[in-house]
Amino acid sequence: MARKKKKAPFSPAVMLMIALVILLLGAFGIQVPNNIQELVGLRQEQAQTHTPKKPSNSANPGPKELGAASFTNDELKNSAKGWIDYHPLDSLGRATGADALLKPDMVNTGTSANQDIRPPGFISGEANHSRGHLIGRQMGGTGDDARNLTTLYQNPVNTPFMTKYENQIRKALDTGETIRYRVTPIYEGNELLCKQINMEAKGLDRNSSINFNVTILNEE
Repeated sequence: MARKKKKAPFSPAVMLMIALVILLLGAFGIQVPNNIQELVGLRQEQAQTHTPKKPSNSANPGPKELGAASFTNDELKNSAKGWIDYHPLDSLGRATGADALLKPDMVNTGTSANQDIRPPGFISGEANHSRGHLIGRQMGGTGDDARNLTTLYQNPVNTPFMTKYENQIRKALDTGETIRYRVTPIYEGNELLCKQINMEAKGLDRNSSINFNVTILNEE
């Protein structure tokens, strides 16, 4: 049976005080025992390891994972060829969603966002606005169809939050998997920018690690 790691007996606040004392004593040439220095260093390393990285100056809480994808058995039917279905624009011209059956041969067949397309709510010159793909370019999503573009905050929504899950799918595709995928922007009333965006994906291979349902607030 694996041995449990021994926890340091001091709280983070106490450890910080000890670290400051060590620095102060060092300034006066007083040697601090190595075991105490190692203990402080260990706790600092653990704190860095378990602290999630968030973009600087971001108030966005990050992705909220809702468990497994919610596709029905009928929606998970496989086919020889992959496909992408862009849902119709709504009465305000907003993208409403996209479904896809992703195959390895679709990787990197998409296109960058067309600069002539301005999704509802997109402000030219707004440094943090992006024409966000629903189905990403690296998975075959087009940037020339307004049905696949919605206004997102580039940082942290488009990247790194959405990119994190898109990269998981890309990795699975690179190993030959087939992935059922759906992305849905969710709006509040007549707001032009979506309030949040929902991403669902499930690998059709028996041993696939892809099975998630996540929602990301469209906020800075």
